[in-house]
Amino acid sequence: MSEPLVIVGNGMAAARLVDELVTTALGRYAIAVIGEEPRLAYNRVLLSSVLAGETASHDIELKPAAWWRDRGVTLKYGCRATEIDVGRRELKIEGDESIEFSRLVLATGSSPLRLNVPGGELSGVHTFRDSRDVDLLLSLAARKKPVVVIGGGLLGLEAAYGLAKAGTPVTLLHLMDRLMERQLDASAAGLLKSLVERKGIDVELNANTARIHGTSRVEGVELADGRRIEADAVVFAAGIRPNTKLAQEAGLTVKRGIVVDDVMQTSAPGIFALGECAEHRGVCYGLVEPAYEQARVLARHLSGRNATYQGSVVATNLKVSGVSVFSAGDFLGTDDSEAILLSDIRRGTYKKLVIADGKLTGAVLVGDVGDALWYLELIRTRNPIAAIRKEMMFGRALAVPKAA
Repeated sequence: MSEPLVIVGNGMAAARLVDELVTTALGRYAIAVIGEEPRLAYNRVLLSSVLAGETASHDIELKPAAWWRDRGVTLKYGCRATEIDVGRRELKIEGDESIEFSRLVLATGSSPLRLNVPGGELSGVHTFRDSRDVDLLLSLAARKKPVVVIGGGLLGLEAAYGLAKAGTPVTLLHLMDRLMERQLDASAAGLLKSLVERKGIDVELNANTARIHGTSRVEGVELADGRRIEADAVVFAAGIRPNTKLAQEAGLTVKRGIVVDDVMQTSAPGIFALGECAEHRGVCYGLVEPAYEQARVLARHLSGRNATYQGSVVATNLKVSGVSVFSAGDFLGTDDSEAILLSDIRRGTYKKLVIADGKLTGAVLVGDVGDALWYLELIRTRNPIAAIRKEMMFGRALAVPKAA
């Protein structure tokens, strides 16, 4: 008889776990997926494309309803899990419903941060995180009135790009001295800023938001230096916080995220966590690829195979505000490393490769990212690069001769 396995969360991490499980442990588990969002799992990375009108909302679904049905997965979306009874192995769902489990996986994701500033409660203040936010921002964009986006990381840039592409005047405010400071060095971030500004987005760096002005709804944003920017709406996109409340109230160990070991198990036997809500060896990953690696390990563990998660080489390979961007590994470098640079501002391309101990340890690419996955492979495998050092900046085609 199949064991009841319940997954809380219906995002990208949960969908990948199910995909892995039906391949490695078909028939072993009766899988139920409980999702709070009222729709099938979708590719969150493509939300800005929906906002920009480049992709339809239904086209970003990861799997059609028939895929889940054909694999015997029970899908309950638009449902909020309210309590985990660890002792009775039972998950309670809003509306007094409950479901028993043998194994439980928490893939609850994260929530957008809202800055604690005066005026943050006004009508016209939004976030950008899920498909429901996109629906609100689409109606906002239709008004063509000025919008301030707060946050110059990936989320903020994507929100700004989507709104600008829809014809909305956008000002992007970022507290730090460069965009995407966690993924890019200063030169790459400077190029990205110029490319973003070419798309009609006004970028303000070192911009500390002091308050949001308005009586009943947003009228403008005041910065700490006294400047005021007129706006009809504000979008908070200044980071995320792991969703840990369900785990914390159940007595599981929680720090910044839900603490897990090398097989993604929490402090309670048979209860696991993965994706943005999980904290592994002190790290919470806010990216898709680590969640997919965790799903692969967890699926193998649940199927009775040996597998451990050792952490991920953090890599970003995305189109940010219409600009291709890649970074991986130790792209800033250290005193013991060296960097090879190629910069062509007119063409909008920048490459930086960081080398230490004869190996590629980090990379940043803007504009031309055609060889990104090859560089990532070199960083992860830590293979010596002495034989290709002179040519590797110009890509795999020149650096690796074709076999005769």
